[in-house]
Amino acid sequence: THLFLTSSIEIQGIGESIRNRIGHNHVLKTAFIMTPAEGDANQDDLSWVDGERSRLNTNNFVTFDYTITGKKIDQIQKDLKAIDVLYVTGGNEFYFKEKCNQSGFKPFVQDFVNSGKPYISSSAGSIIVGHDMSAILHLSDTSKLHQPLDVTGLGIVDFTILPHWGSDNFKGEWLSKESFEYTYKSKSPLIAINNFEYVEVIDDQYRIIDVRNEK
Repeated sequence: THLFLTSSIEIQGIGESIRNRIGHNHVLKTAFIMTPAEGDANQDDLSWVDGERSRLNTNNFVTFDYTITGKKIDQIQKDLKAIDVLYVTGGNEFYFKEKCNQSGFKPFVQDFVNSGKPYISSSAGSIIVGHDMSAILHLSDTSKLHQPLDVTGLGIVDFTILPHWGSDNFKGEWLSKESFEYTYKSKSPLIAINNFEYVEVIDDQYRIIDVRNEK
């Protein structure tokens, strides 16, 4: 198991740090799973998706865009059988979980991670690998999703990432009364990371990396 759970790989230094920790100097074929971005409430500005893709490609994670929406597990397994890295974008984690349920993507991710190949993610893609996402329920637009809402994650790690901690763009959401209430109701440990940090998971151990300390 080797995961790199970031708030945003678009931030300078994050992609470079991950590349160094993987230790690769060659091209890695990377599936750029953009499904969470499809559920983003602000569809007028998805420039950050281009930023994530660009940062990966700069570090030899050569991407191709892929969505699990409308697909079944047999097709997904066929389309992604030759990838070296699985990358999941930011966006709406609850929308993504709904599409995981509909496509059967969860066991694919679990098998991929168990194979030892790298899983890299930003924001929503980092949140969903835990068991329980209820702590960030208030932060997401769930109005267009099917009910009942599924707040369970993929169950790959035993904690939940709280991304963008300390970011001005998310200050209002994190400091709201509703956010704190949900946070205290969480069923799993919470790890808050700012945009310059990511969590590296190797098998059953993890550590928080701050790229500002690696310069």
